[in-house]
Amino acid sequence: IKEPIISLLSLTLPTESLYIRISRPCFLSPNRKLKISSFYSVFFHFFSQHFSALAMASNNGDVKLIGAWASPYVMRPRIALNVKSVEYEFLQEQFGSKSELLLKSNPVHKKIPVLLHNGKPICESSIIVEYIDEVWSSGPSILPSDPYDRAVARFWAAYLDEKWFPNVRAAPMAATEEAKNAAVEQLKEGLALLEGAYGEISKGKDFFGGEKIGFLDIAFGSMLGWLRAVQVILGGVKLLDEEKTPGLCKWAVKFSADPAVKDVLPETEKLLEFAKILMAKITMADNNNNNGDVKLIGAWPSPFVMRPRIALNIKSVEYEFLQEQFGSKSELLLKSNPVHKKIPVLLHNDKPICESNIIVEYIDEVWSAGPSILPSDAHDRAVARFWAAYVDEKWFPNVRGAAAASSEEAKNAAVDQLKEGMALLEGAYVEISKGKDFFGGEKIGFIDIAFGSMLAWLRALQVMLGGVKLLDEEKTPGLCKWAAKFSADPAVKDVLPETEKIIEFAKLLVAKIKAAAASS
Repeated sequence: IKEPIISLLSLTLPTESLYIRISRPCFLSPNRKLKISSFYSVFFHFFSQHFSALAMASNNGDVKLIGAWASPYVMRPRIALNVKSVEYEFLQEQFGSKSELLLKSNPVHKKIPVLLHNGKPICESSIIVEYIDEVWSSGPSILPSDPYDRAVARFWAAYLDEKWFPNVRAAPMAATEEAKNAAVEQLKEGLALLEGAYGEISKGKDFFGGEKIGFLDIAFGSMLGWLRAVQVILGGVKLLDEEKTPGLCKWAVKFSADPAVKDVLPETEKLLEFAKILMAKITMADNNNNNGDVKLIGAWPSPFVMRPRIALNIKSVEYEFLQEQFGSKSELLLKSNPVHKKIPVLLHNDKPICESNIIVEYIDEVWSAGPSILPSDAHDRAVARFWAAYVDEKWFPNVRGAAAASSEEAKNAAVDQLKEGMALLEGAYVEISKGKDFFGGEKIGFIDIAFGSMLAWLRALQVMLGGVKLLDEEKTPGLCKWAAKFSADPAVKDVLPETEKIIEFAKLLVAKIKAAAASS
């Protein structure tokens, strides 16, 4: 180089900044000043960027994060570390267990996430995000620089954790329709507030944090995966609505696509699979707390015994099935139901509950954590009880009457009564189901169990009467579709006996009834 410009005697790299020591002055001719100035600007920009990255790397130390992929609270520090370009080791906890490292690192709450920085634990997701922002300060800022803006961001982050997100968890796990609807309303009200906050805080930019993802974006955005999953679980309820929350809808798309976020937020389908496992585990845990000792005295062919069996299956309650011998009554039955001396009898911690529909209501009330069987609305409950009583008192006696009729005239009269009843039940199904699969709506309910428990006997009777159509696709199309759906449900299919098996039992039963009638 003919005209020496810069020679570097030394280049030192402290933790936070870059120092360049120049050995001697630059020799510049007047006509070279602009060129040299430009060169120096580019030179310094390149090296400051390069060494600031090196400085950040040197500040990393040993960084580990204890967490689980599905937790929105764990997603927060993961996104923050990505924003700061900090490499870390992700130590995943196994679902349903807590490692020794977690218990040692967070002995107070025993919860994820925990950030381990050079062996020192930092707990609580929002605290971890603030720590990351402060320690790796050379990366993009996460919290606003203005104290007031920081306070506002912290306020809304606390609102999300304390007021809003609990309803995301509550809605899918609600024991009643009323509780579910209340949680959904709370979610919608919260989203309306957050829509207003976004409009005010973002000032027309893409994120709550302005042009880049900030503290509130991370706090709320970490919950997007679960929000989308809950919309599906609740049957397509619109929580993020383009009409009511247009700003949040656009923000959610931008946030999800950000390079720091897109590999952290799980796909909705993956969360839905995890949610099923989680909800089943929570339900089972709640049920196990209430289960105690559960036994059911009954017999497999009885439609009245099928009712509590189906209800117990819906609630995922384990029970012991004590089968009575056909034609005899055990001492336990006579002791447990001394009034009617009939099956079914539910024994819950040795306390007897008798009469099938009463047992089903008891099951619904005691194991309330499982899917609801009775409707939440008082009028709808009354309607369900009315039709259950109609099936028992008016309709089913004709099933028995037709099978055991001693004359053709009596048989035809019973069949006509059955058909009239089926027409009434068809109308009730159309009105009560409101176009859904079951009397209970999207899931099996009280009337479904009361009437559905009779299906095996109804099908057997059609065969025994020479192919008489009681479930008729022309006259009762709704009930035909309902019957197929009900019979295939996991809570039902192993309870309803096969038609052939019922027919064999029916022949023995009819023979016994006729013999008893002849001897009297």
